[in-house]
Order: sequence, then C-alpha cells, then structure tokens
Amino acid sequence: MTPRRPRGADPTLRLNRYLARAGHGSRRSVEDLVREGRVAIDGETVRDLGRRVDPRRHEVTVDGMRAVLPDDVRVYAFHKPAEVVSTLRAQGGQHGLEEFRRRADLPDRFKPVGRLDQDSTGLLLWTDDGDLADALLRPRRGVWKTYEVTLARALGRGLEQTLADGSIVLDGRPVRPCRVQPDESGDRRRWRLELHEGRKRQIRRMIAAVDNRVVALVRVAVGPIQLGRLRAGDFRRLSRDEEQALREAAGQGAP
Repeated sequence: MTPRRPRGADPTLRLNRYLARAGHGSRRSVEDLVREGRVAIDGETVRDLGRRVDPRRHEVTVDGMRAVLPDDVRVYAFHKPAEVVSTLRAQGGQHGLEEFRRRADLPDRFKPVGRLDQDSTGLLLWTDDGDLADALLRPRRGVWKTYEVTLARALGRGLEQTLADGSIVLDGRPVRPCRVQPDESGDRRRWRLELHEGRKRQIRRMIAAVDNRVVALVRVAVGPIQLGRLRAGDFRRLSRDEEQALREAAGQGAP
C-alpha cells in the first residue's frame, strides 16, 4: 500500500515522475511523450516538463488513455535465458521478452531495467517504478552488478589487474574501475566481475582487449539481489526486505 504522507506534505508530483510511476517509462523517456504533445492534464495538452500533478485531483492521459498510479509498485527478478534479446519485441529471429511477460501475466506497465546481450544469461530486474529504474541505471549511484564469466583460455598472469584498474579504453574513454576475483577452484578461465556501469557488451569487449574471449557470461546479482536458484525464463517478486535493500543501494527511500 502507498505509505501515508506526513501532515502538511506536498501531495503533488512532477509530471515526469507521475508518468514514470504510472508505468510509461523512465523519467527521461516520458519527457519525450510530453514534448511530443501526447500528454494531457484534465483534457489540456501539456508541454511544460515542470508541471506538477496532484493524483487526487488531476486526470492525466497519454494518447487519450488515462495514466493511473498503481496502488503499490513492484520489483521482479527474472532469469533471462540465452538467445533472448533484452527488448520486448523479438529482433532478427531471436526471442524477445514480451512472451515471457505475457506468460507470467505481468501488466504492460512492467518494464525490464537495463539489458543483457542475447548470448548472456542471468538476472534482469523488472519494475513499474520508473524512478527506481532510473536510479539503478545511473553509474554514479554505484549499484554493483556481479557476473560469473568463463573464458576461452586461462587469463594471463597480472591481466586481472588490467581489467580491474580502469585502464582499458572503450568508445574513446576508459572504463570505470571494477572488481575482479578468481574462481574458488583456482581455474583461471573462470572469474567473478563486479561492475557499476553497463556499456554495450562491456565485459566481452574488456576481455577481448586482453586477448581472450568470453564463452559464458551469467549475471548473478544486481546490488543486494541474487539470482539464486531461479530457473531460466521464470520471474519471482522481490520480498519487501529485498526491495528496500535494493532501493537503499540505489540511493532511494520508500516509493
């Protein structure tokens, strides 16, 4: 349930936050809806991004359809299988995520947070809280993502430091320093990497930069949330304690 507001608290929300909470995308992406004239308040088209909305008094519509705040917001863990692209619609003959959302009977307002490339598997969070999604995707928030990586051959001695210290340059700028740990077995083909940024195919490109190749990549955690034994293709709703821990990791309080 939505927590009670302290007496005298401002009940209004900025329009972009309202639309994000109503499931129309991140706060940044919903700003495009406003600029394009697709949003109205009480029947009047609005293009002012600073406009505030009182959920108790105003009716907000997007393309003529009411945008309603949910009674509560939810976060789900999903185990993305291999050969599935991290977009709702299928691409290039590959499966998309829409079929999994439909199978789990999740409303359309739930969106995946971030991406995993089609060859990678593991934890992908979904939520209808655009504020939380934004916070999780911002590198400055420092939400670490943990991956188990298997390489084509043993990593050369000392190259783990090259991976970790931020000296690798991708797209004309260095990657952020990350954490690199060897597998407990001592097999130098298997590593655990923790990153708090998410450039396109970043780990695969970092490994290629040290003259090696990724043969398997699994994301096993996002902040405090663990993939655990969740089966490929399945969802589970986060517990209240898990959701609160995730919000704290992202620098957020309660919704």
